[in-house]
Amino acid sequence: NMGWPAKPKMTHRGLWWVTWGYLALAIVSAACLWILADRWWLATVLLFGPRWVLILPLAVLIPATLVLDRHLLPLSALSGLIILGPVMGFQTNPGSFSIPEDPGQDIRFVSFNAEGGDKLFTNPHNLLTEWDTHVIGIQECGRGLWQELRKVPGWNIDITSGLCLATRFDIVEVQEMDREAFEFAGGAGNVVTYTLDTGDFSFYLTNLHLESPREGLGMVRAGRLGEGIDEVRQKSLLRSVELSQARRWVDRYQGPHVVVGDFNTPPESRSYREVWSDWQNAFSEVGRGIGGTRLVGWIRPRIDHVVADQNWTVVNSWIEPDAGSDHLPIAAVLRLKK
Repeated sequence: NMGWPAKPKMTHRGLWWVTWGYLALAIVSAACLWILADRWWLATVLLFGPRWVLILPLAVLIPATLVLDRHLLPLSALSGLIILGPVMGFQTNPGSFSIPEDPGQDIRFVSFNAEGGDKLFTNPHNLLTEWDTHVIGIQECGRGLWQELRKVPGWNIDITSGLCLATRFDIVEVQEMDREAFEFAGGAGNVVTYTLDTGDFSFYLTNLHLESPREGLGMVRAGRLGEGIDEVRQKSLLRSVELSQARRWVDRYQGPHVVVGDFNTPPESRSYREVWSDWQNAFSEVGRGIGGTRLVGWIRPRIDHVVADQNWTVVNSWIEPDAGSDHLPIAAVLRLKK
């Protein structure tokens, strides 16, 4: 009987260390994402990886604290909130419920990487009807998809360098960014800016598709660490260059401006925030949930964005259902400020 009192004491001590260790893990993970992602290869892998696995220990930790020591429950809850919010990117945005939509003033945007669009040829009309939108920026828009889109009545269509625009508004002008700077650095980004006329006012819409890190990440997942780490570092630098080049191009246009596209960079990225933090990321402003757009098995980073300058009020943003691509469409409702 002399040994019985020591057992709960040792169990309690172990739970205490595990709970504090898990809190430290949550804080370090958040710091890596927001400070070191795109600067340190391991943080970059976390940026594009399955961050949700970090919350799984709570399935064991919370029941253990309830049974053994409820005083540790606030620490477990704090760890969960840090991982769910700053790490996983879960958005609540309760203030967004206070902005009702106004069909007479609001403009609906959709950004969608169509993966060529081969699976969409049979139903582009249904797809445009389901989205109930005014402007659609499509990346990886194949020629077949473009030709099918042109058959849908009531829409103005443009294709430039694999980027398609479908809009209810008049397309006044199309300008493509010179890709020489991208190609010189080894990138493959595309940026196209349109002047659109709603009938009441004109605004600029930029559709872009920037460099992807998937090759280096695939090497890391396959265990080819040496090659993978070098590739991740190179692509991180290249994406930083392309983000900056695209922003300089966008800044040439004076007036209301919206940018849609596959940035291939989550919003936690330091490179993204350094370049686009003064613009409104629609889902970050008013979206709810995690908002993952890239489908890679159990991994869903939010790398597709609708961003707007300060001439707009962000009313709503959400993720549309699977439309037959390895990306999910992201939608936003914007209202021009008077």
